[in-house]
Amino acid sequence: MSDHAFDFLQSWIVENVNATIFEHTDTVEHLAHDCVWEANTRGITEGALIEAAGGDLDAYMLAELNRAVDRAVEDMIEQNAT
Repeated sequence: MSDHAFDFLQSWIVENVNATIFEHTDTVEHLAHDCVWEANTRGITEGALIEAAGGDLDAYMLAELNRAVDRAVEDMIEQNAT
């Protein structure tokens, strides 16, 4: 696996995956498409990106989107508890 592709994917996720709708497949497809496009502009192939995502970029994006939603919900709960 390309460390460069993995590092890119991780930083791209942090910058671009925000809490929207849990398990929203249209959002996942757009995120994956945008990620591949930006990776290509930096010399990272789609294949390297898919490998960095564990073989399924859409599933990886879905998991990250769901994690972002979970974090947002947890943050809201914490804020309301104080």
